[in-house]
Amino acid sequence: MSRGSTLIITFDGLRRDRATPELMPNLAAFMAEGSNFLNSRSIFPSETRVAVTSTMTGCPPADHGVVANQFIHPVRLGELFKTAEWEHLEAAAQAGQLLDCKTLGQRMAEAGRTMAVLSTATKGASRMMNSSAHDLGQPVFSMHGVPVSNAELHDTVIARLGEIPEASAPNSNRMNYSTNVLMEIIYPDYNPDLCVFWMNDPDMSSHLFGVTAAETEAAQKNCDDNFGRILAWWRAGNGPENIVVMSDHGQITGQRQLATLNIIPAEFGEASIGSFSGIYLNDKSDAEKARVVAWLVEQDFCGLVFATAEDGSAIEGALPWAAVRNGHSRSADVGFTLRSTNSSESYGPHEDACLFAAWIKPGGGMHGGLNRGELSTVLAAQGTAYRSNFASDTPCWLPDIAPTILTTMGLPLDGTSGRPLVEALVGDTPGFGTAPDVETRVLSASHRGHEQYLRQWVIEGKTIVDCGWTAGTGAWSA
Repeated sequence: MSRGSTLIITFDGLRRDRATPELMPNLAAFMAEGSNFLNSRSIFPSETRVAVTSTMTGCPPADHGVVANQFIHPVRLGELFKTAEWEHLEAAAQAGQLLDCKTLGQRMAEAGRTMAVLSTATKGASRMMNSSAHDLGQPVFSMHGVPVSNAELHDTVIARLGEIPEASAPNSNRMNYSTNVLMEIIYPDYNPDLCVFWMNDPDMSSHLFGVTAAETEAAQKNCDDNFGRILAWWRAGNGPENIVVMSDHGQITGQRQLATLNIIPAEFGEASIGSFSGIYLNDKSDAEKARVVAWLVEQDFCGLVFATAEDGSAIEGALPWAAVRNGHSRSADVGFTLRSTNSSESYGPHEDACLFAAWIKPGGGMHGGLNRGELSTVLAAQGTAYRSNFASDTPCWLPDIAPTILTTMGLPLDGTSGRPLVEALVGDTPGFGTAPDVETRVLSASHRGHEQYLRQWVIEGKTIVDCGWTAGTGAWSA
């Protein structure tokens, strides 16, 4: 294998505090024995396709342009652009308006390296793991088949391992099958320098049954069992030099559902409603933004609010988009989260809760907002590039993963916004093994009794969000 060859394994929707020795012994041991990033965080909104894109570009939404799971996009005027839909993403790609940043797949191709993707996630998430894979001739295998998968690889897998199992919750049959694909076909046939293996559990089961449900725990166990199989294969001398494990976001309990999705007056403009919601105003003036924010903060569903004036400052009652690194031309004029519990001091899977818009039943898991249970993720690594038995409390987030891997490969970082996590790397390169200084600060905004707070870490002049919460008239009420 080439220098720094890496397998990224993702446990979709796994909260860090649920990666325990009791529930996931193989993963917990891997984290403890390798480099374990204790304060790893997702991005905002903490939604899967945004998280995937941030991981695979090394940039936040403000830079890459996938600002939410669904939003207004020039290629789908008059309707929402839905990143779960292959056709929507393809239309944006054909128009040259899908991404504003280079992907890991493109970087591998430029360096003469290879990349493969193996995914049990949605069509859209799978696409964003390597958005130009087909154009670059890089293999992709998805549970959704062609066109997400390469036709040749799809046919090979079916011929050798049988038909793809039906989806279920827990999605154990597909996890077992895809693990076989990884070890029996992807590495023996393609030997990629970089491989992404994405498990869509426990996310899928948590949405349906709840964060701490028996079914979700069974899904975690199955994922962990398959991870154990991969570790035994790897430790026998197969595969890459390094393994990086991660989750893209956590989940919290959806306690109460909105009575309707029609919560935004039509006179304001178009709205996309979810755990994270965006309003695209008919009148984009600062005065209209202020009017909409003033209305929002008096609504009982409203959590944190984001809006930026033309001069870059915040609108009264809101925080600026730059505070969450989501200030892109495709970002909503006004964005907000649905209300959730205050996780600033205390949080946990049995206490974190939120309002939700749709798609689940009360008690199911949800994500998208700024609760610490949604943002706190798993991130750990083992291999020749990483320190052993090292626990880092230096904050990091999804955009830091790509530059870290590129650094281990000796490849350039130009165009990435994340920070290589050099504190976990071994070698005599200056800076390796040294943690940077960290500043903590809290931003706030208040208006008409509604209070909101955002805790940030500042590292080398760049910010990472720890969590956000509301108080006053905006406080959570059970």
